[in-house]
Amino acid sequence: MRSSAASAARGRDIPGIVAIFEDVTGLPAQLRAAIKLPRTLRPQPKGVALRIAVQVGRAPEEARDFMLRELPEPAELTREASAGSQIFAYRIDDADLARLAAFRAELIAKKSSGQKGSISISVRPQACKVGELPDGPITFSTYLRTAETKDYVALARDVDLRSIVPNAAVVAEIPRCGS
Repeated sequence: MRSSAASAARGRDIPGIVAIFEDVTGLPAQLRAAIKLPRTLRPQPKGVALRIAVQVGRAPEEARDFMLRELPEPAELTREASAGSQIFAYRIDDADLARLAAFRAELIAKKSSGQKGSISISVRPQACKVGELPDGPITFSTYLRTAETKDYVALARDVDLRSIVPNAAVVAEIPRCGS
């Protein structure tokens, strides 16, 4: 399962998202991401990444993935979970902080030189199933928190995996956990 098709957020639409790349206060180490999945799905170990895609001028989009490390469920997102879902929270893995800082420096340099562009940020979970998936909707949500947003901001809320990937085989190909 890859949620990036629905969990991308244009940074200009959510205050604080672009700021993590422009402001000293928005340190990448403070960035947090979370996903809400049905109880029949679990993120695979080391299977959740933060994708940052940038397009500058007419150049092709450049995307980089940064691995996320799991954290305890944040109290502020407990209201988002239901009896049929659960929340998983993450931070940038220490091994990727230097890569993210270097990418951030590149973006700031391009902006300083007057180049215009756009940025999108998405949470990309790879999930496995712990039980049979329902015939109906398989919904997920993704969230991001920065120093500037203070709270988690929904990037995608209750998106049906089947609506973004209409090919039934994609859902059938979600592996069983532990296989």
